Amino acid sequence: MTPEDRSPAGHSWIKKQFSSDVSPGRRALAMTLGDLCRHLKPDFSGQFGNKRLNQSEAAGRLSSNPSSLSRFLSGKTVPGPEFIETLYKEACTDAGGERAVGISLDDVMSLRLRAVDERRCVRCADLSEQAEQLASLKNESATLRAAVTELNAAKAGLQARLAALAHPAPPPVPRRRGDRRRSRNDVAAARRVAAQAEELGRGDRQDVALAMLRQTTTEVLSPVETAVVLLTLRQRHQNRLADNLIHVYGRDQGDREVMQAALELHEQGAHGDAGALLRAAMR
Repeated sequence: MTPEDRSPAGHSWIKKQFSSDVSPGRRALAMTLGDLCRHLKPDFSGQFGNKRLNQSEAAGRLSSNPSSLSRFLSGKTVPGPEFIETLYKEACTDAGGERAVGISLDDVMSLRLRAVDERRCVRCADLSEQAEQLASLKNESATLRAAVTELNAAKAGLQARLAALAHPAPPPVPRRRGDRRRSRNDVAAARRVAAQAEELGRGDRQDVALAMLRQTTTEVLSPVETAVVLLTLRQRHQNRLADNLIHVYGRDQGDREVMQAALELHEQGAHGDAGALLRAAMR
């Protein structure tokens, strides 16, 4: 026969359903508190006497309230030492002594400490996870700042070269490939941009990588260098970034820039990308 069966009060409110997030320590404490509550007897001092001790009456005897008592018995909340001392004293009084309740006060307090330690461990784990996320964000921010610094330097260099090579009247149509002079530094800069985009795109950060590519190809790189970026992305198997860059570049840039980039792609053998770029500009 269980303590619940022996209880003269028939405390149906004691048996609670434990949710999945209740740790083993809190579950053990809650079950022990329930066993102590089953020793509480109803008050027969009234005219008719109470047949059952309900949760509100039990909470009143324990200087608590029904809501808090329910959370203690379901393991959702760990009670303080004062509540446990009061409950233990009342249970021993109604049951006829410590031997009758079957557990010592020190053992109940030990269960409480275990439940409290488990709760602290969960909080520590949450804080550790938050610290890892913060560190990751800081690293990502540092990477972005470094990328922006390098891009600004590249932009300054390109602007200086453009100023030195500027013609009074630019040709109305793109120059032939044989007339274009693309330095090794320009190709290297474009490939570094593609590499940075690949690095930023890892870990489901494609939106950050695309934003960087969009700003760079708009403000820093020439159409020919943008074509080199697209070719490099294809070589690195970053097809999603390449497709997205084609879409935004064709949509955002003027006809002259799109034609220059498409011509470079075509002359490099990337006929499909050249056509896709022109189609994106026509939408």
